[in-house]
Amino acid sequence: MTKPRTINTEAIVLRAAELGEADRLLTLLTPAHGKLHATARGVRKTTSKLGGHLDLLTRSALTLSYGNQGTGLATVTGAEALDSFMSLKADLRALSKALYLGELADTFHPLEAPNPPAYTSFLEALQALESPADHDLVLRSFELRLLDLCGFLPQLARCVQCEEPVLPGGHFLSPAAGGVLCPACKPSYGDALPISVDALKVVRYLAANSLSSSLLVNVRLPLHRELAALMSSLLRYTLERELRSTAFLRAIAQQWPKAEDVPSRTA
Repeated sequence: MTKPRTINTEAIVLRAAELGEADRLLTLLTPAHGKLHATARGVRKTTSKLGGHLDLLTRSALTLSYGNQGTGLATVTGAEALDSFMSLKADLRALSKALYLGELADTFHPLEAPNPPAYTSFLEALQALESPADHDLVLRSFELRLLDLCGFLPQLARCVQCEEPVLPGGHFLSPAAGGVLCPACKPSYGDALPISVDALKVVRYLAANSLSSSLLVNVRLPLHRELAALMSSLLRYTLERELRSTAFLRAIAQQWPKAEDVPSRTA
């Protein structure tokens, strides 16, 4: 079934690359059409009416037009910004996290594979990064939500090897095994990492609850570091590489170390 010649859709700009003298090639995430590529002709000209509506990480209402057969690369023929996330973009720490989430969304989504809940989760994460919320929890919540929606969420309730319930103490997480391991099964997987009771509780809670509920959890810095290392290992194994934005994210985090949080209230 061919695409319609013109579609109207909301979209968030995930990537933008220069094309020719004045055009841009955009990677867009939409709720109903999934990830799309589109050209924005003349958008780099100072006289372009589309310019500010198609900036990176901007949410806009777009009109996309296709060729006579309704196929091929779309062209943006109309755009109106709905949310530019200007306060987020003015904060380098928040921006580094938003770019990381955008690359995650881009990497996990194949072209033209609609995933409306993933779009909603990404939008909610960007909105949360503009708030005083715990931004690291925003990242962990989105990572787990995306893994779940794309079919890669690890087994967190039982040992993935022997299927026995995971009891307090001696937990391990193995990306290769696809979940948590008990001490008896851990030797079978060389990539197994120890996971504390608090970390396992938080990961389980974030995976099962909305972002708004997840942001009610208070986490101290050492636990944040453990969660970040565990999720980095899990995502690197799932994607078979490290994201380009990860190095930038770490550099910004090292430049502005996070102060100790209040005592944790884990789920």
